[in-house]
Amino acid sequence: MVSTTLKVVAPDGLTGDAVNQLTNELSKYQFKIMLKYQGTTTVATSSLGVMSLGVPSGANFELSVDGTTDQLEKIVQTLVDSKMVERL
Repeated sequence: MVSTTLKVVAPDGLTGDAVNQLTNELSKYQFKIMLKYQGTTTVATSSLGVMSLGVPSGANFELSVDGTTDQLEKIVQTLVDSKMVERL
């Protein structure tokens, strides 16, 4: 599993529409994607799981994939392009 730390820049954090957009984008990938925030980990394609993390705007979280560095990079770029997160 490979991972990276990202910062949430979505104005309301990972809630509501941002979570729906995030999970829809990540559901396109055929490998396991996980989010970790303050010691709690959830499957990134689960809207309820991501919302339960309560990640606010400005917070850092860990994104990991059960795959390659190239697959991780592709996901990070998708999220950066959607203006939900930024790289640290």
